[in-house]
Amino acid sequence: MDPVLEPTEVELLCIPCLHPTVHTVTYMDRRLVSLECEECHHRTEMGEGGTANQTTHRITLRDMERLYTEEFLHRILTKPQRITQELEEDLSLFLATLPLRMVTKPYRVMKEILRHEDRSDS
Repeated sequence: MDPVLEPTEVELLCIPCLHPTVHTVTYMDRRLVSLECEECHHRTEMGEGGTANQTTHRITLRDMERLYTEEFLHRILTKPQRITQELEEDLSLFLATLPLRMVTKPYRVMKEILRHEDRSDS
């Protein structure tokens, strides 16, 4: 059975463009293969081998895991500042959503960790 390529368009932050742009995200058999900005055509490919050039960047699974871990830790470390900002922006909304968020946050974090572990086991 031949691998199935599944291109999808999503809006992501493009680092070279420095703003959100439409990207073509390509999956092969439900695994991320590449991302390409529709504006500047910067392309990121997943996996070993191949060659990189000015518009193509290659990233390995180990690189992705490291970046994911760094981003996850950054989110944990900046949570107090983000909560403070929410409090300052709209106290009533913050207080209204706090009870539900306190109940669901541990579940959401665990779900994200398990999802990441499932990907790294494959």
